[in-house]
Amino acid sequence: MKRVLVTGGRSNLGEAIRNKFEREGYEVWYTVSDEGKVDSDKAIAVDLRSEDEIKRAFSFLESLDVLINNAGVFTEGKQDDLPLSSFEEVFSLNVKGLFLVTRELLPLLKKSDGAIVNISSMNALHPGFGTTAHYDASKGAVSAYTRSLAAETGLRVNAVAPGLIKRDALVGSELEEYWKSHSVKKAMMEREEIADTVYFLALSRGIYGETILVDNGFTLC
Repeated sequence: MKRVLVTGGRSNLGEAIRNKFEREGYEVWYTVSDEGKVDSDKAIAVDLRSEDEIKRAFSFLESLDVLINNAGVFTEGKQDDLPLSSFEEVFSLNVKGLFLVTRELLPLLKKSDGAIVNISSMNALHPGFGTTAHYDASKGAVSAYTRSLAAETGLRVNAVAPGLIKRDALVGSELEEYWKSHSVKKAMMEREEIADTVYFLALSRGIYGETILVDNGFTLC
């Protein structure tokens, strides 16, 4: 049985990715941020910003076919008064954490000729909705890392850049209306649509270092 590891596995998108791979017959492991969120024997509690914790948490893994770097954090604020702590919080997980996990698991992925799919963002290619320059920069770094890592390792390393993903808190909001008015398809993204693209990239051959935009055409309008 092939094995996949999904970081941030209890997030809205993380759950959809887990469900997709489980349906396809994978053994699915996933990370959570602390012991209180462990809800199955496949959940791994680990601070992804800590090199020591990552080494401890993943030491039991003897094989891995796919790594999905999904864990991330979003904050917003005007850049002229953005606290340094907000900047550091975003980059510490979105960039540093992704790097630490990937570096730790690269030997297993090289052994299996596996795949890595990173979760970037539409904001890496577009200014988003404003007041998110630090977040946008972190996701731009994810896409740049994706390209360079594919070239360096020869592994199938790619990224998905989702648009606005539907969740209950956004339904009926001004943001949803703005999204609809600026998209080719007048709907927020369903998390299953993103998960399907992640799965496609995990299995695809001949695609290296790409960031695939899945945004219902928002960036076209």
